[in-house]
Amino acid sequence: MISKKEKYLTYQGSKICYHLYKNDNDFNKPYLIFIHGFLSSQYSFRKMIPLLSNHFNIITLDLPPFGDSDRIKSFYYSYKNMAKLIVYFMNQHNIKEAYLAGHSMGGQIALTCAYYYPKRVKKLILLAPSCYLMKANRLTYAVSWLPFFHTFLRKLLKRKGVYEMLRQCFYNDELITEEMLTTYKKPYLDKKIYRCLTKMLRDREGDLDVKCIKNISTDCLLFWGKQDQILPIKIAYQMAQDIPQVNLCTFDFAGHLLPEEVPHVICDYIISNCKE
Repeated sequence: MISKKEKYLTYQGSKICYHLYKNDNDFNKPYLIFIHGFLSSQYSFRKMIPLLSNHFNIITLDLPPFGDSDRIKSFYYSYKNMAKLIVYFMNQHNIKEAYLAGHSMGGQIALTCAYYYPKRVKKLILLAPSCYLMKANRLTYAVSWLPFFHTFLRKLLKRKGVYEMLRQCFYNDELITEEMLTTYKKPYLDKKIYRCLTKMLRDREGDLDVKCIKNISTDCLLFWGKQDQILPIKIAYQMAQDIPQVNLCTFDFAGHLLPEEVPHVICDYIISNCKE
């Protein structure tokens, strides 16, 4: 029987919400940790969990300031610190090594984990990971200190709207449901998140550079939608050249939100390529 437990863990003063899906009768299964993308949450992996729960002990978590985790300005929102959070989480649960599955920003955090903590990552499973993005330029960094910047950010995201943001992430926008809209919208009703997003803009150190990526020795499964409007498919081909041990799988009719659009195919691929 697979048990689902919602719990909280405190890291650097921030309360982190996570779910643990564990087979009560089999404690020897490998661990798979899902890491979500920017403006998202652990909710984005809900379709994949039941497809993989017979093969892995699964952990999902809400990176701060997203989902049901804390939204505090004192947290350091760098990718390296997020990677430290993943390793801290593993240490707290006595997990020596785990498969890391990251989508978009979560993919970059997974890559950062593999770069700084290679012995803790059994295999990388990257779903359209953020890559080759520089840190905020000096002008953007300076403007972010203006006292009204977080209000501007709030109005900008409100003008765009959750539905339009999701449409841009999907190839088939008929998959967008009212439940998805309600869940993805929830964190942005809290005004505190906009101050955190402003700080995240300043804290983000930029993606790993090419030299770092080429030094990642961890095996990697790389998935990408050819209709991705957020991170174009050309990035996938570049990553396939730069990551030393990578297996690239592309989808003709999928956009950026792969966990929502093609969960079954990805999960089948994970099961067949991550056998103990």
